[in-house]
Amino acid sequence: MLKTIIFDLGGVLIDLDKKACIEAFRKLGFRDIDQYLGEYIQQGFFMDLEEGKISVQAYYKEVRRHCARPELTEEEINRAWYRILDGLPVYKLDLLRELRKTYQVFALSNTNDIALSYFSTVLFTQQGLTIHDYFDRLFLSHQMGCAKPDAEIFKKMIRESHIEPPEALFLDDAESNIAAARTLGFQTYLVKPHEDFRQLFDELNTPEK
Repeated sequence: MLKTIIFDLGGVLIDLDKKACIEAFRKLGFRDIDQYLGEYIQQGFFMDLEEGKISVQAYYKEVRRHCARPELTEEEINRAWYRILDGLPVYKLDLLRELRKTYQVFALSNTNDIALSYFSTVLFTQQGLTIHDYFDRLFLSHQMGCAKPDAEIFKKMIRESHIEPPEALFLDDAESNIAAARTLGFQTYLVKPHEDFRQLFDELNTPEK
């Protein structure tokens, strides 16, 4: 009996454009940025930010150092990072609201305060609502101190929400994250880039919430 649906944010709900983001950082002077922004997971101090190991101010300092431009403003750095967030289709917002009528709906995402600020105030407000109108719980790496595909982030979510993995469906765009969830007993679905996966939920039985 399916009771909970868990969505990754970037690459599943939010479309991503990492090439545009990399190009934006290169224009700031960050020549080796591609060594830090991976296809599905960040590296170095970018990952430290997503795991909550460094502050946003420490992140800004590192970006300025790599760009050799101490005069770079926070706004300039943020704009480069925002280029990775390529939009949130409204039909996915409609889907989340519809699913909440039947299931618990969670987000489990590797993210950081900079990205959270943008998608909370821009992408998830398109219908005049807030991000909390679309999810029962948010489990975010920088707040939890660990990140996917580390099993610990899944275990923390299980402990805090008291869900049973076999009763939960986890959607992600990274095979490593899917494999980690499956090992813990979750039902899983690997999302392709820009996929419209609404048909997946048409096939589900309707349990009591």
